[in-house]
Amino acid sequence: MRLLLLHAGSHARETIRLPSYWLPALFFPLLFFALFGLARARDFAAAGVGSEYIITPFLLFSTLNVTLTALAVSIASDRENPWERRLRLLPISGLTRFGGRLLFVLAFNLVTWIPLLVTAAIATDLQLPLRMWPVWLAAVLVGAVPFAFLGMAFGYLLPGRAAMMAANLGFLVLSFLGGLFVPLEFMPDAVAAIAPYVPTHEWMHLVLALIGRADHLTTPAWAIGLLAGWAVVFAGIAHWAFRRDEGVRYG
Repeated sequence: MRLLLLHAGSHARETIRLPSYWLPALFFPLLFFALFGLARARDFAAAGVGSEYIITPFLLFSTLNVTLTALAVSIASDRENPWERRLRLLPISGLTRFGGRLLFVLAFNLVTWIPLLVTAAIATDLQLPLRMWPVWLAAVLVGAVPFAFLGMAFGYLLPGRAAMMAANLGFLVLSFLGGLFVPLEFMPDAVAAIAPYVPTHEWMHLVLALIGRADHLTTPAWAIGLLAGWAVVFAGIAHWAFRRDEGVRYG
């Protein structure tokens, strides 16, 4: 556990030195919410519905972006750094290094939510009881784990710029198909039909179901279970990509 925390701390210190990365990560979700979510949240409030229905997709949108991009780009960049070869010689398991990166990214996501949640609490009608907030936010973090594995896979399979492009493309496609951009009722029928099988929609369904706000979703509840299957698939790909990179670099 100590080594895992040390790895997470080293990634945190490295990120603090890059304000060009963490400043946009803090304020981009807030800007996006102000442009596209605030009016909808007020419409929901006028109808007597809490703004957590609107804020949840924005939390997932922000978390997906940070999780995919941070892991894909950092791992791909580390692979091109000569210092990485020396780190691989240390008697530390790959699982510890996976865990350290994952722990850091999940903690960083918590920080990036602060401006959005503060704005939402002040400017919208959040009706979710405070006692449910830990469940709400913990569900978002737990549901992000499969996408962390996907980001790791991109990082171990692709060089730096290609990993960034793959992460950005994956983020956009998963956000759109999962209904984070546009509610399913406003999507073409062909897209709405596949949404229950897209991991981002299952993630949103999980979070809303745990806080008792899934009543407006038309997808079946059993689809939530598919998220665990996606986690296994993405974890398997990430593990295979890591072992492949080990074989290519170190025989």
